Amino acid sequence: MALIGKGGAHGSVRDALAAEGLSIDLFDEVEELASAAVPALAVICVDGALSRAVGRELDRLRATIGEAPIVIVCSAIRPGELRVALAAGADAVVLEDELAATLGPSLAAVRAGQVCVPRRHARQVEPAALSAREKQILGLVVMGYMNGQIAERLFVAESTVKSHLSSAFGKLGVRSRNEAVDLILDSERGLGMGILGLSGEPVETIAVGQR
Repeated sequence: MALIGKGGAHGSVRDALAAEGLSIDLFDEVEELASAAVPALAVICVDGALSRAVGRELDRLRATIGEAPIVIVCSAIRPGELRVALAAGADAVVLEDELAATLGPSLAAVRAGQVCVPRRHARQVEPAALSAREKQILGLVVMGYMNGQIAERLFVAESTVKSHLSSAFGKLGVRSRNEAVDLILDSERGLGMGILGLSGEPVETIAVGQR
């Protein structure tokens, strides 16, 4: 088994793998695996949250080790990142603060051909199923409109706008309009403006100053 990475989680992961009775080869960088035997399984430690860099590392790692399972250990998962990691080739994601309880079962799951993710982040695995009204309102939020302005444009009560936003935030895994906008505009985290498509057509965006 290959353990890749360095930083705070590296030692804890190494100890947890050793406790499972696994033979471990240590690597600081993905590139070092190019000259090594292909491992049966790879564990990569991320220093911090899953990030855009993880996608690039996973691409290189998957190209190097073929179909061998990949498990990522990280300290946090931001909205949209889990879907990106799985699409890039990860088979499991384990949170550092749950390492003792979840690493062993996650290793068993991926070796059995399963995908394993933290339960509280499971909704990220599939694209958010937004309603047409939620997409419409989020499109206006991305344009910079506030709730009252959205209500006026759509001829609905402001409380209705808030209700739709609360539902959309829950589906996207975010807690605020700023987080929602960041996630929608950041195509590398798995969403992009396409998520706001209505009847096959993307929502038109304008600069805030052009309202």
